[in-house]
Amino acid sequence: MKYHFFGSLDGNKEAYKAIIGLLDKMGHSSITDHVIKREIEDVEKETPEESELYVKKMLRWITQSDFIIAEVTKPSISIGYEIMVSQQKGKPVIVLYEMNKGLAPHTLRGMPMEKIQIYSYSMDNSRENSIKQVLNLAIEEAKEQMDVRFNFFISPGIGAYLDWVVKNRKLPRAVYLRRLIEDDMKKNKKYSSL
Repeated sequence: MKYHFFGSLDGNKEAYKAIIGLLDKMGHSSITDHVIKREIEDVEKETPEESELYVKKMLRWITQSDFIIAEVTKPSISIGYEIMVSQQKGKPVIVLYEMNKGLAPHTLRGMPMEKIQIYSYSMDNSRENSIKQVLNLAIEEAKEQMDVRFNFFISPGIGAYLDWVVKNRKLPRAVYLRRLIEDDMKKNKKYSSL
């Protein structure tokens, strides 16, 4: 499966490399290794156009991924934003933090969220919650949370309306359609009794 990995640019890059290396050994492939290569100084030197281009790339990386891994030992606003975008796109998110360096960010601990798993881990493979054990468990859970792709044809009128929803309600087409179906499922007494 393909994944998008991100963490704070001034976080523990050795831990990031170890996690990415382990995921590769497990047969998964990273969409990008930008978090290993980029430094805060690189971001500070970016022009507004370069920043906009980066955000577009990041959105594409999330869209192309089967699941997301967020290493949050060193929290940042960017990590929170990428988690939010991943949630909006319906992607399973695995949030990791090193157990001997604190807790998951407060807002993640206190907010029930769909398709987000939060795990502490240890880089020491002899410990009970070694990163390898945590990743195996989390990826199995993420597989169960992945959406099933469903394609269908629509009329130009429906397409125009969905474009209007995107523009005026700031809601992706898929999210809007999924919510319509979920609302109908809740209202359908025959379905809920199955």
